[in-house]
Amino acid sequence: MTYRFFISLLFFLLAQTVSADSLTLATLRADLGSGSLQPVLARQTLVPVPDRVLARWVQDVDIEQFAITGFNENRKRFAARIRLHFSDGGVGFLRLEGEPGARYRLTEWYDYSSGLQLSELVSYGDRFQAGRGKAFLTMLQDNPGSAELADLAAGQPALLALWLVQCTGQPCEEQALAAQAETGKPALWQLKHALMASDQNAYREISGQLHLALGDDPYLWWLEGQLALSHQRCDWAHSPLRQAWQRYPENRSLADVALQCHLVMSQQGTAFLDKLSEELGADALAMAIHRYYQQQDAAIPAIYRPWTQPGEK
Repeated sequence: MTYRFFISLLFFLLAQTVSADSLTLATLRADLGSGSLQPVLARQTLVPVPDRVLARWVQDVDIEQFAITGFNENRKRFAARIRLHFSDGGVGFLRLEGEPGARYRLTEWYDYSSGLQLSELVSYGDRFQAGRGKAFLTMLQDNPGSAELADLAAGQPALLALWLVQCTGQPCEEQALAAQAETGKPALWQLKHALMASDQNAYREISGQLHLALGDDPYLWWLEGQLALSHQRCDWAHSPLRQAWQRYPENRSLADVALQCHLVMSQQGTAFLDKLSEELGADALAMAIHRYYQQQDAAIPAIYRPWTQPGEK
């Protein structure tokens, strides 16, 4: 058993070395370093969807930072897990698969925000060029808030995901979100569904699936915190957020959302504030608490006032 363990460890270390020198990985980093998804998606030629349909997702999204959080490769295939930080402050996650090399070829992608998947677009195929498929694309481009889109999509995951992509951050987002159908694959929109439906069990299940797929990523926890705040569900998220921050104490974004959820909740004590003060500094914590209550146009509760004095606590 010990022998097998060391052999497995050796192969793992060798795989890490190969990955570090991978031409695929180097090219992928260069493509993402352009600040756009366009160079990455240009490496596939299978999707018959016009560029204008994917424009909001591909061309109009500026990547400020990225992290390749997982990468595997052999002679025939590669897979990469990527976190994207957009210039508008948003964060997204992708899974890419394809044929490796300096001129790698993309054969699959999955967008964990919308559930958009390359293979589903490919399977829809020529139907985009005529009939309901063509009518859907035309309506999506001209009037993404139209109620007709739900009928034209007819429950097709590829079309519904395109609709959600087109409406992200737009007035039609809630309408597109409500039309989404379960696919068995985890996506961030499912967390929103569960929050809107006040279904805590579904929320816990989807959260677990996302963390299984994406790993214990601090920015996934940050996104969950943002959703919990916007849907007034910090009672579901405050404890996991505090625990996540303690695993990633250097992550200021996670610290901020964990603090906000802590302040939303009543009777949670002050031990967490002590930990934040030790890690962030008393001055930074005091500013964050003042900023939160100013945004809420509310008075700072007496129990938290000792932590609002710079240089104390």
